[in-house]
Amino acid sequence: MLSTRDIRRKIRTVQNIQQICKAMKTVSSVKLRKAESRFRQAQPYADALLRVVARLGGVETGHPLLEVREVKRSGVVVISADKGLAGSYNANITRDAVALVRSLGDVGVVPIGRRITDVFRRRGFTIEGGISPLGATPEYRSIAGLADHIGNLYAQGVWDRVYLLYHRFGARVVIEQLLPIQPIGEEEAHGDFIFEPNPQAILEQLLPRYLRTLLFAATLSASAAEHAARVAAMSLASENAEDLISTLTMDYNKSRQAAITRELGDIVGASEAMR
Repeated sequence: MLSTRDIRRKIRTVQNIQQICKAMKTVSSVKLRKAESRFRQAQPYADALLRVVARLGGVETGHPLLEVREVKRSGVVVISADKGLAGSYNANITRDAVALVRSLGDVGVVPIGRRITDVFRRRGFTIEGGISPLGATPEYRSIAGLADHIGNLYAQGVWDRVYLLYHRFGARVVIEQLLPIQPIGEEEAHGDFIFEPNPQAILEQLLPRYLRTLLFAATLSASAAEHAARVAAMSLASENAEDLISTLTMDYNKSRQAAITRELGDIVGASEAMR
């Protein structure tokens, strides 16, 4: 059994760790509220833009971002966190991303976030763009520039299909088809539409904006999910620290009692020897 001094030292160490975890939980809770607010504000615009683009996508325009072709080479965009201490958040993203990339064969990757960027570099995957580090607050300008880069790669025929993998807020890791843009069903596309000046001119302006908005909304969703995972992880760590402190305190009391018992035994033995 450890000495009382060693146990006291362990208790102080665990208490310090518990304080750090509580502080990180508080900070992450504030960041979560801000990230969730940004995501909630951006989502209605993204949904409305998706409906408009989907209806226009049902019209034959020949736009390169709508072109469906035989898949010879794919692109995978993955969003992860810059930092750890978020439970299984990064581990789940990494596992699913690596499995997807390996299943596609000839593929190029675009990592967003330091963690997944480091993983792709270590594994020798072909990186064709990305953002690392992403930063505490995702910026629209950098995400929009990356979305334009992805759209250009698809339009130039470098990729024939593009997937987006990220941790959706309030759900698990999801894999979505980013390109080509999928038109809505025929029953929803029926109706008389007047395009002014014409569908091609509208899509030339609308589709790049749609791609930027979709990627930015996914990044905001992933950021909110990251902070939520970190809050949960720090809460669990604080509870585990409390349990460990209780266990160590019991061990400390037992050690003290044993030491007192030994001292009393020594005193009684000495008294008996002096008679």
